Amino acid sequence: MPDRKPSSTPTRLDKPLLKLAKPAGKSAGKSFGKSAGKPAGKFAGKSAGKPAGKSAGKPAQKYDKKPVTQPRPKAASIVDDIYSRRIAYNILLAVDEGAQLDKALAADPDLPKLEDRDRRFVRLLVTCALRQRGQLEMVLAPLIERRPFGAQASANLILLLGAAQLLILQTGAHAAVNSTVELMRAAGFERLCGLANAVMRRLTREGEARWVTTSHMENLPDWLRRSWRHYWGDEAAEAIAGLAMKPPPLDISVKQDPEIWAKKLEATIIDGNSMRREFDGDPTLLDGFEDGAWWVQDAAAALPARLLNLQAGEAAIDLCAAPGGKTAQMIASGATVTAIDNSRKRLDRLRRNLKRLNLSANLILQDGNKFTPDAPVDAVLVDAPCSATGTVRRRPDIFNQREAEDITVLQQIQWELTTSALGWLKPGGRLVYATCSLQPEEGEDVVSAILDAAEGRVKIDPISPAEAGVFARSIIENGSLRILPSDYVDIGGVDGFFITRLISVE
Repeated sequence: MPDRKPSSTPTRLDKPLLKLAKPAGKSAGKSFGKSAGKPAGKFAGKSAGKPAGKSAGKPAQKYDKKPVTQPRPKAASIVDDIYSRRIAYNILLAVDEGAQLDKALAADPDLPKLEDRDRRFVRLLVTCALRQRGQLEMVLAPLIERRPFGAQASANLILLLGAAQLLILQTGAHAAVNSTVELMRAAGFERLCGLANAVMRRLTREGEARWVTTSHMENLPDWLRRSWRHYWGDEAAEAIAGLAMKPPPLDISVKQDPEIWAKKLEATIIDGNSMRREFDGDPTLLDGFEDGAWWVQDAAAALPARLLNLQAGEAAIDLCAAPGGKTAQMIASGATVTAIDNSRKRLDRLRRNLKRLNLSANLILQDGNKFTPDAPVDAVLVDAPCSATGTVRRRPDIFNQREAEDITVLQQIQWELTTSALGWLKPGGRLVYATCSLQPEEGEDVVSAILDAAEGRVKIDPISPAEAGVFARSIIENGSLRILPSDYVDIGGVDGFFITRLISVE
């Protein structure tokens, strides 16, 4: 088993965390929060109130410039079309103002109008600029005597896109220089066209030599770089960051017949019903998608629902259920599933996904802390909101939208949801707690605090190597899983996760 530091004693990184408390007047439930003769307040343990802090995901800077809305030219080329770069700029601007990348891509009204090749180019350009922004900024900085600021600050994003084309995508110099200058003009920065031209031409001469002096570790925010090195060591941190710079493969979960679908989709079975293939296009165009035979889901993300070991007829709850990959797994096991989410848009997406898969669940729009089931259930999945630092190769926007202070706020949410959900279990019922985070503060430390507060009423149900399958190498001392992408370089990496299974002993 890997020797992971957080497996025994929780560690801290230069700041106290876990100032967790149950909301005033809220019990954790019959089987967890109100032990015989024991007040619910005592269970809260080391209460310090809800920690203060900024909202998770708040961006460091906002730009005032509006997106480019000029109409598409009648005669447009394919990849070198300035129209595609305008869309890339608008999406990057939305992300820099705080939008999640997937939501910015879905919300852009012009992206669906492009041909498939153009859409792939836009996605690739934006994700490259976000993934390797730190390196690109290091190369650009010495070439710009005075960076655009104030109302012109978003012009820096245009230079970023230009540098990404030259240094990462290896776009031809003429096309990269001209498109960057024209995009600067289209965005309303006419006075900065000369700057764009000068910077891009210097990049064509000096960029490659400057680029090789940078490291992919420069793309991590300082707090995340220090955290990964502290917890996992320099070698693992370097490997995780290196994997995060590469486009992820397409992972698929199938309802049944993985061998048949692996052959049809030219994919490789990784674990159970999870398979993987290289693909940079629209997965909805692949065989079997419209028929509801499969859904997109990272191989590591398919593990938490599987570890519930659901049996036909059991009652189960999926908390924070959207977009529904784990819900679909739970339904496919034969369980009666209640899926809860506090976002109407996300729940609508879950409903659409289940309809395509021809699966059904009881969908509830509600905050998990305010929900109480009609009767105790056999199993609960808590795929808790988290910093998502384990998914940075799929969501490079996290590099610029997460800060160390966000972790404390997220811990409180994780604590409240999990302690509430434990109260929904039958005696002997099981709960799987999972976060797609590489931060022990959101995994090992939260579970340790819960076990301390539970005073023996809940315990870890160790995950066996047979259950973990290909992920058995990630089992830690207490029987939980700490999945590091760096441990799976041999299969192309996976999302980072912490997963533990708790059981009610009352």
